[in-house]
Amino acid sequence: MLNWTTNQNQMSTQHCATTPDTTEQQVRESIEGTAEKAIQMLTENIQDHSLYFLCEWNLKDAELNICVTDASKSHDSPHSYRCKFSGLATALAQASEKEIQDYAGMVKFWLHDYLSSYAPFFKYSLVAIFHSSTREQTELL
Repeated sequence: MLNWTTNQNQMSTQHCATTPDTTEQQVRESIEGTAEKAIQMLTENIQDHSLYFLCEWNLKDAELNICVTDASKSHDSPHSYRCKFSGLATALAQASEKEIQDYAGMVKFWLHDYLSSYAPFFKYSLVAIFHSSTREQTELL
């Protein structure tokens, strides 16, 4: 179970969690937990310009960031969700570039699998997208 903290500034609120998880099952459950948390807040997070449910995987830091954003991917909604996988980051620091990229592919698959079967997400007209590099290189989930 993830313990969330909240960091707030004038423009946005970031909900953060850190986990030492390293096994595939633990990491997958934490990724799904992060997505679930973000979906639970969609009612107050969606704005008139919202189009995408954006899932960003930071390869270097093993972090998942989820936000709702507009068509240009430059105006995020007020709440974002960040889960840092501290144990996984340490393990991936020793991995090859191919292993790191393969892990990003697994994260994408887990998010796709979860979102395609999580009924509360279907109540919203958002397009789920993913990237592990830049927002200009997103892929559909």
